[in-house]
Amino acid sequence: MFPSGRKSVGALGGRRALRAARARRARDGDPPRFGTGPASVRGIADRETRPTTALVLSGGGARGAYQIGVLGCLLDRGILRPDRAHFEYLIGSSAGALNAGALATEADALGRGVEVLREIWGGIEPEHVFRTDLGSLGGIGFKWVRDLSFGGLLRSSAPKFLLDTAPLGEMLAERLRYDRIEMHVRSGALRALAILATNLYTADGIVFLQAHREVPLWKRSRWSVERTRIEPAHLLASSAIPLFFPSVQIDGRHFGDGSVRNTTPLSPAIQLGADRIFAIGVRSPELATETSGARHRHPPTVAQVAGTLLDAVMLDALEVDVEHGQRVNSSVLRRPVVREDGDLRWIDILHVSPNYSFGQIAEEFSEEIPRALRYLLRGLGDDESTMELLSYLLFDAAYCRRLMDIGAQDVIEREPEIRAFFAAP
Repeated sequence: MFPSGRKSVGALGGRRALRAARARRARDGDPPRFGTGPASVRGIADRETRPTTALVLSGGGARGAYQIGVLGCLLDRGILRPDRAHFEYLIGSSAGALNAGALATEADALGRGVEVLREIWGGIEPEHVFRTDLGSLGGIGFKWVRDLSFGGLLRSSAPKFLLDTAPLGEMLAERLRYDRIEMHVRSGALRALAILATNLYTADGIVFLQAHREVPLWKRSRWSVERTRIEPAHLLASSAIPLFFPSVQIDGRHFGDGSVRNTTPLSPAIQLGADRIFAIGVRSPELATETSGARHRHPPTVAQVAGTLLDAVMLDALEVDVEHGQRVNSSVLRRPVVREDGDLRWIDILHVSPNYSFGQIAEEFSEEIPRALRYLLRGLGDDESTMELLSYLLFDAAYCRRLMDIGAQDVIEREPEIRAFFAAP
């Protein structure tokens, strides 16, 4: 979904223009040229005959279930085959990292990876993600009150978070076979898995990269790329929403949610050399927003502010980056013959996101919140003001199945466009 909502079909015309330009160069004896950077090292012949595709999955807590609804419908409608590998590059941050990591363990057959995630999201409960017992939630609440009230006297403060995600770490360790990621990398079914996180001491971003040895690293301001074998800790770190979930320590460093620093979500896919990017967001940029002239009697509650911050940190970046990618593609079309020292190249981008307010849907399932958690949330605001925040934290099977259904419906509504994207050479 591009700025106007339905412009990605234009990518097909752009591709035809580029192919025509390449044909003219070949006829004139001029070899094909591409932009500089990691994409060019894969070889001209491979690039001409077999475009590579990246799957970019953004963050959004429980909203990540929507992404599996989209992927599942691609298989159910026969757009993609369940017994094949369709994405050479998998990039995820926050909840998208959990989905990308699971898909990577079954990278040679997309259907198996999606089935694993359907089972997880379709049967998930809050206690699978964070501790919901009164003792745990009450203890965390007591520490907040103690340190905020007497921190100056005690001259000490414990690490702060609202929910203990130890159960999520256990589930990630038990349900996924991480050794299979390297097997798929070596076989060529997967070229790279990139998991994004944020160093909470330096505020720098990091890309944890498990990739084929021929895939080069890259440099970017305030970011580092680190080769490693992806493990549960990396997925847990990428999904550790600051203040809500505890940070995760890896090699003596403390990491949090990858979406915090990830202002250009498409960048890793581009740097890795993908020719096409299929990006799945979890919020529609077309939903009506409040007018600037609206008036409210009271200032926003903590819950409303938290929901707004999560929207800004986790969701806005993908929409903005897709718009930027569209502008770059327009520049390439205006100058289809790229100079040897140029760094612009056409990349097909298809962005799928929902046309529903997940906050409103979360309200329908609000009774599924554990009582102790509901009690804590009411300390941040009334029930109405916590709905947007709840849409991130409502790890409930019925709610997540509803989001998966919405993802499937969005694919059906845009099926011709999506079929054209994946069918085009």
